[in-house]
Amino acid sequence: MAELTAKPPHRPGAKERRRRAEALRRHRADARVKSMASAGEVAYLREQLRLAARLTARLATKSEIEELAQLVVDELHETFAFYLAAIQRLDEDGVLRLVAGRGPLAEVMAEFLLTEQPVSEGVNGKVARSGHTHLVSDTRVDPDYIVRDPNTDPRSELAVPVLVDGSVWGVLNIEATDPGALAEIDAVLVEAIATSFGVAVHRAHLVADLEGAFTTALAALTSTVEAKDDYTACHGEDVAVLAERIALRMSLSSPQARDVRYAAMLHDIGKVAVPSEILLKPGPLNDEEWVTMRSHAAIGGELVGRIEAFAHLAPAVRASHERWDGRGYPDGLAGEAIPLAARIIAACDTYDAIVTDRPYRAARSPREACEELCSVAGTQLDAIVVDA
Repeated sequence: MAELTAKPPHRPGAKERRRRAEALRRHRADARVKSMASAGEVAYLREQLRLAARLTARLATKSEIEELAQLVVDELHETFAFYLAAIQRLDEDGVLRLVAGRGPLAEVMAEFLLTEQPVSEGVNGKVARSGHTHLVSDTRVDPDYIVRDPNTDPRSELAVPVLVDGSVWGVLNIEATDPGALAEIDAVLVEAIATSFGVAVHRAHLVADLEGAFTTALAALTSTVEAKDDYTACHGEDVAVLAERIALRMSLSSPQARDVRYAAMLHDIGKVAVPSEILLKPGPLNDEEWVTMRSHAAIGGELVGRIEAFAHLAPAVRASHERWDGRGYPDGLAGEAIPLAARIIAACDTYDAIVTDRPYRAARSPREACEELCSVAGTQLDAIVVDA
């Protein structure tokens, strides 16, 4: 968007001018633009309402801000073929930074779109400062518009503030090639979309805050084990980080991967019931001690299941020491009867145990750990998880 930089006006070379001119020509010839221009106002309004309803529903399914922003600009461009649709975020240092952009202008000016704009300059800067929509019918006569290339610059522009919890979070901007191409009816649509986007961003912030509180609660739970066994506490965090990465690599959704991480943090919580002399024994455990040690999986599942917010993690915690061949504990589950989260945790648990010093043996290298995992794939561990 033409106001995204505070640098001196850029004088494009011949090659860049040709690329911009070709993008402009293609845009003006776009069949969707012609169709929309020839459509009646009622049909146009109907299409706007469909877009607003569709976007509101789709925004409710996303929680990552970058995904939310890209969804908005994609829908705007694909429905109305704007020369540019973009969203900027206002950061604490007073700089507007691009989050997502779509359209011919974005396609041929990627480097330009990645630049930053001080909030003190440009049309978007004015909107971010004032918190009010600004409709530019002709960029050539607007005092806030920063000219870059009169031959290919957009001729009309609409910038709308994005409010989150009552404060300006950023700006939603659309641009068109012809003067007067954007009108008040477009402002109504974009303001509605900006409102829906702002609500979605606010919800994403709340979810992030809730996850922070959730993680704090998990840490409080695991601190009881930490007091007995430093290894278990550090081990749980390491396994959790690795387990989430593997879950994402296996194409689990972000919420599912987070649940895998949370379950991994808690997978040894039942060790709170295991005597310290067994936890810290410098040598191999005898049969009786192994019975006590193995009880921690069932105890952990029971403890987690008693807490409403964590209850959905209980099956993975309980099954985190099951084996693919059915020789694990506490229930002797085998194969896919073991929850996938538990299978992921088991592999990551095994890897981390191998690369970590223990009272009875020294740590081995990551390469050796990977070789060990491969050697037990299909017996102790799920081979698909090991591959991941």
